[in-house]
Order: sequence, then structure tokens, then C-alpha cells
Amino acid sequence: MSKLARIIRMEFRLTAANRLFIVLTMLGPFFIAGVALMPSLISGSAMGGPETRIAIVGVETHFIEAMSGVLATSRIRCVPAEGSTETLDADLLAGVFDAYLVLPPDIGRATLLELVSRNAVDERAAGMLRAVIGQVIVSQRLVSAGIAAAQVASLTRSPELHTRQLTARGEKKSIDFLSILMTGLVLATLLYVTVLLYGQAIGRSVLTEKLSKTVEIMLSSVQAIDLLFGKILGKAAASLLQYGIWVGLSTIFFRLLGPRLGLSITLGLSTATLGYLVLFFILAFFLYCSIYAALGAASQDEQHLTQLTWPMIVFLIIPIVMISPIIGAPRAPAVIGLSLFPLTSPIVMLLRIVVGAARPWEIVSSILLLLAAIAGTVVLAARIFRRGLLMTGRRIKLSEVLRLAR
Repeated sequence: MSKLARIIRMEFRLTAANRLFIVLTMLGPFFIAGVALMPSLISGSAMGGPETRIAIVGVETHFIEAMSGVLATSRIRCVPAEGSTETLDADLLAGVFDAYLVLPPDIGRATLLELVSRNAVDERAAGMLRAVIGQVIVSQRLVSAGIAAAQVASLTRSPELHTRQLTARGEKKSIDFLSILMTGLVLATLLYVTVLLYGQAIGRSVLTEKLSKTVEIMLSSVQAIDLLFGKILGKAAASLLQYGIWVGLSTIFFRLLGPRLGLSITLGLSTATLGYLVLFFILAFFLYCSIYAALGAASQDEQHLTQLTWPMIVFLIIPIVMISPIIGAPRAPAVIGLSLFPLTSPIVMLLRIVVGAARPWEIVSSILLLLAAIAGTVVLAARIFRRGLLMTGRRIKLSEVLRLAR
């Protein structure tokens, strides 16, 4: 144990005393804040940018005036226009307006409208037009059906919808999709970046010691399994220290500086959520770092290490690119499967926990499967690590790496 403890302390000091570690630790909260606030900043920039000019063809001026008041709040300005389709297309390409909408003469019976825009997708303008024009058309239909115009406004008014989440304690708390999405995005990105960076760091560290023959000297006094666990535990201790600093500084930023800067984005970081973050980070750390250490021992150079480890990166990227679908449909069979598969479960299960869609038995099953995968991976990694460290002079194929594990 004394030799293992010395290796852990050595790896911790080499990692925590590194200048890059200190710089990343200090810049980490700004990175987290950027990930959380960038969508709202982009949205705010869009709302504060130039107006979207939309030409309306085929209706009278009073119809356009009925829409303009509501659309103006979203910086969308409707202007009347006339002319053929060719003329409208030419004006659109010339920048006279940003989009045009041709309405039929009998707008009350319209079932399909077409918006032609210069942008490939202008969902914000299209969504607002869909809602406003739809309400105006429904109002005209009601008036045509004999309902007094004074009653139409109250009859077509949509009720407000406040969403609340029922917790396990029976409490109902207000939630909004943006807050959940930002929380999931921040936590998933944090988990992805740290596991990937530290996994690659361990792989490169093993490879460097192997190429410099330092590992041969170390193996003369310690066992390969002690060297493997020492590197993983030392890096894990340094990363947990970094996590604590990141979470602490980010909490201070959002709670103290956020309101003063006019930032309304809040992250749903409860004590339980932070506990699950640490738990799944530790499990993912041991799983991936064991694999990276073994592949580092089996590699012959930096390029070879990259070729051997790219499948691991794919399993880390899959949950990141699927954050929005996972949060939108957390109980889909494919999402449940990813939350139980060990290589993707740390991030996917954490996202399902943030949403509140993970059942207790699913969380327990995910943790048990991760522990079983870690146990099997450590055994295989120890074999590859012990045999691969002293194999130099030629490149080892992936099939040979698997053969070393037998």
C-alpha cells in the first residue's frame, strides 16, 4: 500500500502542480458559464438585431395592421407588397425585404400558406407568423359565423400554461425546459470534457514513460497493477479537486454576479444532482481511464494511440450530440438502453436524472452495470498494461491488444 500511495501522490502532484492544470481550473467556470449562457446570448442578439422585414401580398392593409402590433415585439415588421412571383423573388434576392408571404383572397378558408425567405431556415419568424396569422384567421371565421367582434378576443384568448414537476417528496416545483436543457448541457459537457482530457492524459503519460524507458525502472520496484491504479487514483484526486473549484466558482458566479449582470439563466443544481455528478464521474473516470492506460501501454507512438482510442471517443460523443433528444424523450427505449450501456450510461443516466425521468431501479441497474464493467475492464487492462509496457519496436494492432487481454 505504501508504494501505491506514493504513486498516487506523485501523479496528483504532477497533475495539480502543472501550470496548464491551474490555468484550466481558473478558466473552467468561465467555460461553464459560456456553455450555459451562449444560447440565451445568441437569442438575445437575435432579438436585439435588425428587424426582419416580411412582405405580405394579397390582403388588405387592415389585416396587416392587425398583425403588426404583436409581431413588432419580436422585431418582425410586415409591409404590404404587390407584384408577380418573379418580381417578389427579384426583390427578395436584392434585399428589399427578408421574406414574403402570399395570402389567398379568401383568407378565412386558407389551409396552407407558404413563406419564402432568403435564409435556409427562419424558424423564429415562421413560428411567430404561424401563430399570429392563425389567430387572425380564426377571428375572422368567428366574425363571419355571426359572433360579435367584441367577443372574439375573449373567445380566442389562449390560457397560460405553468409547468410544475412533482418531486419524490411530494413537492411541486416550477420548471422550464430551458433551465433543464442548460443544466443537462453543462453537466454533460463537464463530464465529457474531464473524462476525455484525463483519459487521454493517462494514455499519453503511460506512452511517454514507455518510450523513455522510465517505466522499466519503475517496474523494477513496483508491480504493474500498482502503477496502473496509482496513475488512475492520482489523476482522479486531482480532477475531483478541479471539480470542486469549478462548481464552487460557478455557483458564486450564477448566484451573486448573475443577477447584477442581468443574467436570468438558472441551473437546477441540487445537492442530489451534484452527488450523482460526482458518482458518475468517478465511475466513468475509472472505466475510461483504465482503457486509456491499457491502450497507452499497447501503443508505439502518439499517432498509434490516437488510432486505438478513437472508438472510445465515439461512445463519449454520442450522448453529447443527443442531449436535446434525450431530454425531450427521456423514457424512449433507445435512451433507456443508452443509460444502461456502460460506455454511454454516465452521461445519459445523468441527463435522465436531471430531467427526473430515471426510476430508482434504473439508476441502481446503471450503477451496478458500470461497476461490473469497471471490474472486467480493470482485469483486462491490467493484463494489457503488464504485457504491453515492455513491448516495443513494432506497432500492435487492435486484434493483438484483444489477444493480450486473454
